[in-house]
Amino acid sequence: MEELAQAQIRTEQTIARMQITLGDLKGRQLERDYRDKAYAYFGALLRRVQVVSLQDLEEDLQQHLSDQQIGDLMPLDLLINGQPRRQPDAPRVWLAVEVSAVVDQNDVERAQRRAAILQEAGYRAIPTVAGEQITPDAEEAAREAHILVLRDGRAEFWEEALAQALTN
Repeated sequence: MEELAQAQIRTEQTIARMQITLGDLKGRQLERDYRDKAYAYFGALLRRVQVVSLQDLEEDLQQHLSDQQIGDLMPLDLLINGQPRRQPDAPRVWLAVEVSAVVDQNDVERAQRRAAILQEAGYRAIPTVAGEQITPDAEEAAREAHILVLRDGRAEFWEEALAQALTN
C-alpha cells in the first residue's frame, strides 16, 4: 500500500511538471502568433502596424536609460509601433506587450513597468497584456491602470490606455 501511495505522489508531481511545461509552450506559441500576425491583432487599433525589435532601438535607449533599465526591457515579449487608427492627428504610439496564455497580475505589472521605462526614454508607450484568458485581479488592475488588454484578440480598455499615453 505504501508503494502505491508513493507511486501516486510521483505521478501527481509528473503531471504538475507537465502542466507547467505545457503552459510555457502555449505562451511561447501565443507570442509567435501575436508577432507573426501583428496586423490581425493590432490593425483595428493602429494603422501602419510594425513589430519592432528592441535591438533596433538600442542606441537610443542607451542614451536615455541605465543598464539596469535596459536589462529589464530585454525580456519584453513584443513591441508594436503604429498610428492610432481613429485619431489620425495623434502621434505614433508604442505598445509594450506581455503575452501569456492566462494573463495574471505579474504580467500586468511587467507590462506597466516596461512601458514606464520606454516612456522615460521618450516613447509614447502603452502597457499591454495579451492572452486567451485573464484572471479577475489582473483584469481589475488593468482597468484601474489604463492598460490595454487583448483577450483572445479582442481589445479592452483601449481608449483609456491611449488617452493616458497621449497626455503623458
